[in-house]
Amino acid sequence: MWKQLSVRLMFGATLFAAMVGEARATFYAYAVQQTSGYSFTGGTVGTLTPLSSSSGAQVGSPSGSEAHSGALDVLQSYVGPAAGRPAENAFTPLGPVGPDYARGDALITVPPAAFGTNNVAEAYMIGPGNSAGQGSWAVSAPVTVATASALSLTFSYTNQLTVINTGVPFPGTVAADYSYTFTLQNSLGAVIFTSSPTAINNNVSLSTVGSILLPGSGTITITTGSLAVGTYTATIAGSEHTFINSVPEPSAVVLSAVGIGVFGLVMRKRLSRDLV
Repeated sequence: MWKQLSVRLMFGATLFAAMVGEARATFYAYAVQQTSGYSFTGGTVGTLTPLSSSSGAQVGSPSGSEAHSGALDVLQSYVGPAAGRPAENAFTPLGPVGPDYARGDALITVPPAAFGTNNVAEAYMIGPGNSAGQGSWAVSAPVTVATASALSLTFSYTNQLTVINTGVPFPGTVAADYSYTFTLQNSLGAVIFTSSPTAINNNVSLSTVGSILLPGSGTITITTGSLAVGTYTATIAGSEHTFINSVPEPSAVVLSAVGIGVFGLVMRKRLSRDLV
């Protein structure tokens, strides 16, 4: 009797788990930007001061948060199954695999190596909840202009945005972005120039079923207006973000509740019958 009841309970639980599993959606977001080959013309660059940060947070399975700050190489922030944690400075996509996760990482390289940056944010969810990943960096340095002239910053970039939204049966929104800004301040701290080129500032989002893949690469030159002789503070900063929000529709929640209730009623009836 108890063996038969146990088998029935296990079968019912397995069936219900399968029903819930079928009601899962897939949301994935990936943002990466890498820059290299920097050169300044029109001024002499002094000592660099780097700052980087990363964060990952999600309310899902598992839930949690992690955040770090650093100088040249911030620790990766990651929320997800321990076995799936990527290696430090892994800027290639982990991809839409495994249980829910969110991560962010950033790395700045400076002389004697060539100056460059690597930055990534990534997230994946297969059920209801929300998550966010972030990686960011900034570098500032004094720039001395000896002869009145314009200052130019030239560098190469490679970036990519990827978002996937299956959206069935749970609706949701998935988004990713990257940003880059060059700012120049005078000796009084006033911002006299700022630039955020379109090619390295972009965002995508999907609130309906679909997928978007936006790769990009090239070389950019940012040039200020004519500058007076003096010393300025140049700051360049970049960041990546991913965001996922997936919420069951009210009908799906009601259906799940009804399913649980019916399952419980059937089990009670069977239990009563088997105990007679």
